[in-house]
This record gives sequence, C-alpha cells and structure tokens, in this order.
Amino acid sequence: MMDDADLTMLLLAQNTRMRIAARLTTKHKTGYQIRCECDIFSRNPIPDHVRDLLTSQGLPSQNRYTQTIHLNKLLRILKHHRHFTKEPEGFSMVEEYVGILPKLERHEDVKIVLGVLGIVV
Repeated sequence: MMDDADLTMLLLAQNTRMRIAARLTTKHKTGYQIRCECDIFSRNPIPDHVRDLLTSQGLPSQNRYTQTIHLNKLLRILKHHRHFTKEPEGFSMVEEYVGILPKLERHEDVKIVLGVLGIVV
C-alpha cells in the first residue's frame, strides 16, 4: 500500500521532464544555449504537497531547474522513480552530463559541448 509521501513522489516524477536543452539565443554571444534542465509541471502551478516535498529536500519551489546543485538533488530524490518521468532517457542524460558541460563563452565551446554529447559537427 502506498502512503501519501509515496503518492506525492510519484506525482512529482510523472510531472518531471529532464533533458539536455539546446536553443538558439541572443542572450549569449555564441548564439546558443546548451544546458541540463528539469521542468516540473511545465508552466502549471505546483500543488502544495509537492511544494512541501521540494522544500523539505532543500529545493526552491519553481517550474524550471538549471543549477547543478538543484539538478543533483532532484536526480537523487527521483532516482527510484526515473521510469515514471516524462522522458526517462532525458533523466539518464542529465544524470550523465550534469555539472560537466562546459560554459559557452566562445563559438569553439559550442563544438566542445557537442563533442562531449557525442554529436558530430
């Protein structure tokens, strides 16, 4: 039988999408943004009991996480529920690459990150 904590964890897992995001952007001088990220409940409000769970784990209650420390905490608490997430393959990729993707400061860094991810340019 599942208790309320188990159900809350399952609800969190089912509404979690982790991925390596790659976007064109004007915010960075390289023109690209490639990073690990986790979206929870897309852009919908997070239920109070899930907010309480996130807070109890030392996480801010927000819809998108990109900081390595937050991603590592989410990976740890969702480890046993990875197959219930929206993209289990994305979970595995974030788990593998979180904290090791170089910052994009020059155009050459884009090629380096793509090489780390195994993408041939």
